[in-house]
Amino acid sequence: MRSTGFSVLRRHGSTLALAALWLALVLTTALKSPAFLSHQTLIAVAFNMAFVGILVVGVSVVMLSGAEFDLSVGVTAVAAALIAAQLLTEGMPFVVVLAAVLVFGALIGAVNATLIVTVKIHPIVATLGTMFLVSGTTRLFIEFVPIPRSSFLRQHISGDVFGVPRVFWIMIVLLVVTGFVVERTRLGRHIVAVGGNQQAALVRGLRPGRIQAGALVFCGLIAGVAGLVLASQGDIVQSTLTPGTEFRVISILLLGGMALTGGRGNFVGVLAALLLLSTLPTAIVTWGVSSSWQPVIEGLVLAVALAVNSVRSAR
Repeated sequence: MRSTGFSVLRRHGSTLALAALWLALVLTTALKSPAFLSHQTLIAVAFNMAFVGILVVGVSVVMLSGAEFDLSVGVTAVAAALIAAQLLTEGMPFVVVLAAVLVFGALIGAVNATLIVTVKIHPIVATLGTMFLVSGTTRLFIEFVPIPRSSFLRQHISGDVFGVPRVFWIMIVLLVVTGFVVERTRLGRHIVAVGGNQQAALVRGLRPGRIQAGALVFCGLIAGVAGLVLASQGDIVQSTLTPGTEFRVISILLLGGMALTGGRGNFVGVLAALLLLSTLPTAIVTWGVSSSWQPVIEGLVLAVALAVNSVRSAR
């Protein structure tokens, strides 16, 4: 019995620690201000989780495959949101809008895959270049686009189910399905095998380049979905909505147990880290701390995440 307990702690200790930190944050903040436990706070946290959480799903597969991470997901999602808004403004059916943003996201993923897998550019350099290219092009041609309130996107994607925003449930479904595929299917085992040891994967007959390219294209597709979620939540979409999103995604994944070197991940831990870091901004405001401190706190969280990941990798 004791050995079973130690085994659980060893496998899920970091996840339990993140859950305990989140619970402590919620309780102490609620003691400071009981209004923190209101339905309004729940909605705010759910929205924080939804957009970033969807991007986390895509980047998690990239990290597991050993392609490190994709720094272009945030700007890709914003560009997809602008494309969706523009098409909706022109009266295009939702099916056309959905296809357009998914194709756009897949194309950006394919560009990253070509640069990283074929041209052999380091993932940070390649996706940073894509990030600046997409961001610069977007700002050059489209600064903001209004969203028609009568559109299918506003009518059916916004709103709530059981008092929680629909976009939160979209994020949960994507996270659960992706976690199941990675942990329970042959494809998932191949992704983890390539990320863990490319040479061993080659000996087994796997094609690391093809699997990593697929992960990057999948990440682009997911960024397109995140763009739709972003476009559903307001009256306009702006080209500068998500500063620092990429680094929030990385912090969540590293804190949640994803190895920077690939081949190791824990989706339950990722969900715990996502919950903690999505609650933090609202808690900061409740405590009366200036929002100017949020980037500082996020920088400290990223530094801690990198340190924790380094310790895990050294074991």
